[in-house]
Amino acid sequence: MKLSDIGILIDKKNYAESSVILHFYMQGLGRQHFIYKGAKKKNKPLLPIGIYEITYAKRPDSDLGIIQEITRVSGLNEIYEHPQKSLIAFFIAEILKSSLKQSHEDSSMFHFLREEIVALEVCQNLFCFPLQFLAKFIALSGYMPQVGQENGSFFDLQKGALVPYASSSTIQLSTSQVSQLAFLFNGGVDDYLEDKSTVRQNLDLLIDYCVVHVPGFQVKTTREIIQDILYT
Repeated sequence: MKLSDIGILIDKKNYAESSVILHFYMQGLGRQHFIYKGAKKKNKPLLPIGIYEITYAKRPDSDLGIIQEITRVSGLNEIYEHPQKSLIAFFIAEILKSSLKQSHEDSSMFHFLREEIVALEVCQNLFCFPLQFLAKFIALSGYMPQVGQENGSFFDLQKGALVPYASSSTIQLSTSQVSQLAFLFNGGVDDYLEDKSTVRQNLDLLIDYCVVHVPGFQVKTTREIIQDILYT
């Protein structure tokens, strides 16, 4: 029986001589895995965080679907032609493939990701985008830290909170870092995103926080490249 759904491509691996295994985050099914036979012989680029309509077959006793047709449903040409946007796309894909494991519907996550991908296509202030995306992803995933400005100037990675004292698990933050984090998670004046140095510091902080709290989270491949390209 043929099935169809919309999916966001989060990983691609070679399989046999001409085929690939594709990992999608699906609108109706969460994370799903497919074999795309003969993909290497077809003139269809498969791009990270690309949005596709997929027609596929899948046996009830198998975790692996077989793609019969695949079509991009959103052009997103700017993302893949602009070097910095393409790098951010790989950064997002690395987050998603390491963190999104659930194979069930999560419409809130899917629609958030789709909106963020479309936003990246037209984004102008690229140095802010990775930090804003990661903060929203953390909040939607249920791992939002406690970062009210009145709580202190030390961030405790283990507790996920600003505290007024130093310890072995805390990092001292500048006033601008605290204000920026409070804006990101609690709302406020977006002037706090104008300082590129602070954005870089808080991106590092939230990545370290995710490594501790979000199961499977990693951005080993793109973290250093993002820092070098966007913040120097």
